[in-house]
Amino acid sequence: MRHLDVRERGMALVMVLWVISLMTIMAGSFALSTQREAGIMSHAHERAKALAMADAGINYAMLMLSIPDPKKRWQSDGRPYLWQANDSKVRLRIIDEGGKIDVNVAQEQTLKAALKLALQNEDQATQLTDAIIDWRDADDIKRNVGAEAEDYKAKGMKALPQNRNFMVMDELRGVMGVSPDLYRKLENWFTLYSGSDGLNPQKASKEVLTALLGGDQGAVANFMQQRQLGGPAPLPPIPGLNTNGSSDMAYSVIAESEIDDHKVFGVLATIRRGPGANGSPFTMLRWKPYHVPEKSHSQQAH
Repeated sequence: MRHLDVRERGMALVMVLWVISLMTIMAGSFALSTQREAGIMSHAHERAKALAMADAGINYAMLMLSIPDPKKRWQSDGRPYLWQANDSKVRLRIIDEGGKIDVNVAQEQTLKAALKLALQNEDQATQLTDAIIDWRDADDIKRNVGAEAEDYKAKGMKALPQNRNFMVMDELRGVMGVSPDLYRKLENWFTLYSGSDGLNPQKASKEVLTALLGGDQGAVANFMQQRQLGGPAPLPPIPGLNTNGSSDMAYSVIAESEIDDHKVFGVLATIRRGPGANGSPFTMLRWKPYHVPEKSHSQQAH
């Protein structure tokens, strides 16, 4: 039997050490992979539980909106409510769609006035007004700074103007000039369900009120406080923007459910009064996951 020389023994030792290192790395990777899979499964279970509780919270909000006694009925002005069940907490807010602009019904001056307030940019507001009207009107005639099908094709956009009313809010994403960030902002301003030209400031969200009141946080806080007590003074007239009393027909319900590790999952549902599934007094119009801001606002129980 041939004896290995020093050089060969050294190479063999290196090979053995390399194999041991490789096996150690593989074992570590397997353990890490197993931990990750377990973590993913655990996260999926927690997320499913949180979303189920958020859904339950939305159904509870429907119940509280149906109470005949106005003193006990939950209000739809965006104030926070806390519902607790099975050791889980769900934070709920109900926003009346009457406090938003109906993107299908709003006249040109209303659209432009609202967009100018929302964006604080008159040129951008004018462009978006024309683009929205070009999307929903029946013709292919391009407005001054709007966009018709050929403009969308030239930019390689997949969505094209439909020359009809918006069917779902998500169609607004496809309008030329609407970025994902801008869409999230416009969701607070626009709806498909108020059926009126203008908005009801008594039902408007804090963000909308802030714009309506020129950014005066003190005036906003005072208005919201008076609103909760039963009736603030009317807002000063806003050029081009109609106000009305539209309310109590459709609502957006935001439910935020916190799970054990303090992660929060949210759901946004838009509902309308009228016979729904399983005898519900509401029809579900839209349901989608809701991005919960990292800084949660303090909530109060009612």
